Amino acid sequence: MRLTINLEPDLYAVAVSLSKAEDCSISAAVNRLLRRSLPGGPSSSGEPRHGMERRNGLLVCGGREVITAETVQRIEDEDDLT
Repeated sequence: MRLTINLEPDLYAVAVSLSKAEDCSISAAVNRLLRRSLPGGPSSSGEPRHGMERRNGLLVCGGREVITAETVQRIEDEDDLT
């Protein structure tokens, strides 16, 4: 099914990062992320994971900064310079 959605910048960054890490399209990455949030989805016992809470049926974490593949690469590059 084709659908156009507007993602907030931090959510888009997560989708792009996952699509690069798993070598798939952004659409496939968003599908995987949504499926993981469903009860009974992959790695789901029905209970929120440590550090997560359920809001309006979705799992939400309290993290402040989105960690993307680019963030990890930048940190690794900084470590290589020292």
